[in-house]
Amino acid sequence: MLKSILTAILLQRRTILTFLVMIVLLGSISYATFPKEERPAVDLKTVAVIIAYQGLSSNEIERLITEPLEREIMSLDDINEIISVSKDGVATLRVSFNLNTKIENISKLVRNKVEDSKGKLPEDIEIVEVKEYSSEMFSQIRIGIYGDVPYKVLNSTAEAYKEKFELINNVTEVEIRGGREDQIKITVVPELLKKYNINLDEIINALKSYNNLIPAGTLSDSNAEFSVKVPSLYENYNDLEELPIRSMNNFILTLGDVALVKRSFNKTEEYVTVNGKSALNINISRKSGTNVLDTYDAVKRVLAENENSFHPLIKAVLVDDDSIGVRQRISASENTVITAVMLVMIIIVGILGLRSGVLIGLSIPLTYLFSILILDFLGMTYNLMTIFGLILAVGLLVDGPIVISEYARSEQEKGVRRRDSYVNASYNMFWPIIASALTTIVAFIPLIFWPDTIGQWLKVIPVTVIVVLTTSLIVTLIFVPSLGAMIEKKTADMQPNVNQNNFLYLKYESILSNAIENPIKVILLTTLSFILIILLYKNFNTGVQFFPDDKADSARINITARGNLSVDEKSKYINEALEVISSKPYIDQYVSNTIQRKRIWFFDADPSDVIGKIWLEFKSPEDIADPDLIINEMQDELSQIVGFDATIKGNTYSSSLNAGKPIEIEVSSSNKLALNQTAEIIRNKLNEVDGLNNIEIQYPLSGVEWKYDIDRKMTSKYNVPVRLIGSVISLATDGLKIGSLRPINSSEEIDIKVYLPDEQRTLDQVENITINTPQGSLPIKEFVNKRPTNKIYSISRKNSKRNLIISADVDPSLNVAEKISQLKNWKNSTSLPLGVEVRLIGEAEDSESSLNFVIGAFIFSILSMFIILICLFNNFYHTFIILFSLVLSTTGIFIGLIVLQMNFSIVMTGLGIVACAGIVVNNNIILIDSYRKIRKDEKDKKKAILLSTKSRVRPILLTTITTVVGILPSALQLSVNIFDRSVNYKSAETYFTEPLAWALVWGLSFAAIATLFVTPALLALPDKLKELSFSRKKSPILSN
Repeated sequence: MLKSILTAILLQRRTILTFLVMIVLLGSISYATFPKEERPAVDLKTVAVIIAYQGLSSNEIERLITEPLEREIMSLDDINEIISVSKDGVATLRVSFNLNTKIENISKLVRNKVEDSKGKLPEDIEIVEVKEYSSEMFSQIRIGIYGDVPYKVLNSTAEAYKEKFELINNVTEVEIRGGREDQIKITVVPELLKKYNINLDEIINALKSYNNLIPAGTLSDSNAEFSVKVPSLYENYNDLEELPIRSMNNFILTLGDVALVKRSFNKTEEYVTVNGKSALNINISRKSGTNVLDTYDAVKRVLAENENSFHPLIKAVLVDDDSIGVRQRISASENTVITAVMLVMIIIVGILGLRSGVLIGLSIPLTYLFSILILDFLGMTYNLMTIFGLILAVGLLVDGPIVISEYARSEQEKGVRRRDSYVNASYNMFWPIIASALTTIVAFIPLIFWPDTIGQWLKVIPVTVIVVLTTSLIVTLIFVPSLGAMIEKKTADMQPNVNQNNFLYLKYESILSNAIENPIKVILLTTLSFILIILLYKNFNTGVQFFPDDKADSARINITARGNLSVDEKSKYINEALEVISSKPYIDQYVSNTIQRKRIWFFDADPSDVIGKIWLEFKSPEDIADPDLIINEMQDELSQIVGFDATIKGNTYSSSLNAGKPIEIEVSSSNKLALNQTAEIIRNKLNEVDGLNNIEIQYPLSGVEWKYDIDRKMTSKYNVPVRLIGSVISLATDGLKIGSLRPINSSEEIDIKVYLPDEQRTLDQVENITINTPQGSLPIKEFVNKRPTNKIYSISRKNSKRNLIISADVDPSLNVAEKISQLKNWKNSTSLPLGVEVRLIGEAEDSESSLNFVIGAFIFSILSMFIILICLFNNFYHTFIILFSLVLSTTGIFIGLIVLQMNFSIVMTGLGIVACAGIVVNNNIILIDSYRKIRKDEKDKKKAILLSTKSRVRPILLTTITTVVGILPSALQLSVNIFDRSVNYKSAETYFTEPLAWALVWGLSFAAIATLFVTPALLALPDKLKELSFSRKKSPILSN
């Protein structure tokens, strides 16, 4: 039945060729239009909530806003964690849902909960933002706008560019950073207030009462109905000057008589520079799943089309152009795949001849195009993880076509017609190839369910591999036999295989015969080798890391300082750091800004005392030295600056996955005293551990604030409202907002704020401000008592408890995993204060959870393989032999780690183990299947083992050699560009593929040799044991 179906399909040559051409064309179109990005888009299931209430301290924000909101939001379903930061005047919450939640539109759900909670919060709170995170927020396009022009001109230019960028299809949000908000500034003159005996309350009440919306309704008569309008909102700030304050002796006193009214910009909260010049930043976010390169190209077109259009002195530059790096990394990774395919074809052509080489070699790009078509249909994007999956699949693709080609060749050597030989190959190898693919697929399926956000990034690799393996089945069982029947030599022209008579082949046959005759020795030697290698690895391993470290093409500098610093003081510190880096020849561009953060970023590992950041973009790798050396050199110079700390860190792919320091310990508790005590205990412990440095507790940023206690007896005595005292103090600090104005032809409202003159807005002058009372004018100091108090600028909480982070760096020469294990043992054996929760987070948490997942996934894969193999062979022992090959491949990988002294990368080495296992299992399935078929006609078991193994020597060696040679450039960190005939060493993407490539090289090399000797020995082992058992029974010595 199966043979008839396959024969009918393979005879439809024109139909198959038509489908083949369609796959090539559609796959090429999909490749050309595939959305390209560096990182895959992930669903973070996280919502940012920002609530503002000016005038409240961080402690008050925590008590009155943060805590009630946390309790309300925690009542929602599928909440994973809530992280909050309370600062002066603002509460920020990061609400994370379980990644597997089925709830749609989580931002709407959270917003509704916040709205429902208003009754439990102070009146007049401002909901600044309730916004769902997207992964695109972390790959924004940054534009710097700068020039020697007034701020108003610079701001209007930025606004004009913003409108242009918002028209780009892929863009979702455009934000201007470093700007100052428009405002109507009313500066009251105390001397004039005193002259006219005007109280501040009168001005404030007048401003509020004359700026209200009045719904006047409609009037009607017998003929018609008319709407009635009563203009009552300010439409022009000049109207404010004519605002009546009081009528005195037929004289109307207006606001302009006692105050100065003008339109201006408020004081900046964020100072931005581009290449050392004062600037504005435009941050552009794009839609999820769109082509990042297309978006960059569209942004560049806008910049080119509008150059000098708005103002000749203003420049708009693209800062930190990630598109260059993305193109380079994608191109280099593609070249890795192309190089591997070319090397595979060269080897196969050299061994099997031109026609077989072309047949097998072309099956790889055909499978890739077919796979890209499917991936595009599934809505995936073309990113580094997709390409890693394609690189990983190179070794898995060649096995099937080699098996089909070799089987057909052996049939032709027996005199079978060319067409029939390929039909027989497809039929006889159908179930072994299906089983081989299924065992590999089930090994990758668990990796799709890798937990946490990291898993969403990494699952692209197993999905890509599974799609490639699925499409390769169709290519291997349908297209390869069909094409082979057309392009391979005719049977009459086929030359017999002469390799079986050469010296190496005969030598192998001799050693193989000896292994079959002495299987116990082979198994004992294999077992002892495995134990020895495991012991060696245990004592000489270099440690475990989550993801391979790569090289930076850009860097960021954190400026940290403590104290009551103004924006100007922060910018002064940043400029000092800029002096160090501005003259460096290897820096292309740099951007800086002071920090006034409201939102808690998803991978925010910055300490609370960061006051500014500098982003550096290095020149192309060909023009600079090793980025690590450059970063170390700059750090040495930055460390010499006195007055603040400046720390530089490279921006790498691995650092985006592993934010923070290698050692991070989180302490949380509702008891503040116990929290601080525990943090100090842990810091002292870290100081005792050798190899740890830069140990710090990320305490909340603290400082000094002045507190004005109102003397209520005095306010009562002089009949002064307490609210008036607060309003006067507000005039001297941030200004008092009394409403807003929407100018004609404007969609934006402008705040109306009242201030005292600048010369009276100082700490010393506040006390001397006078207010009018029924008994005359008195200074504020008569009604308040000023005193300094300690102030906490930000309070961090996690899941309704305050928390602290204790972090440390590890000496690069030491094993991070060992240090983490040492700290875990200490934590489990130490009594810490009650009510305090302590846990290792960051890399330790990621590595532990990922390692546990990988172990569980490996067990699941083994069980799934076992079921598939039992269904195929219906033989427990043969199934055991095939699964035992996994031990052989893993042993080879551990040998490589010991020899090369490489870290075990949980992600990339782990994937290498799975891929290697898939290839090795495939080889053993085909070998066992061949043995079972030969055994049906051959009564001599040893001869059947010998014949079946000999028939698989060339396919196994071909698969191993082609895969090893194809992946070797990646292992050696060589990026070969065949088209421009260039070779790059240690380019960025090779740092990711190196552990994966070496795992395949060492694992396959060792397993191939072991498979050709150990598997035959295991097949011969049962008979040998029976023979020994029988000999013991017959032995007269034993019988006596």
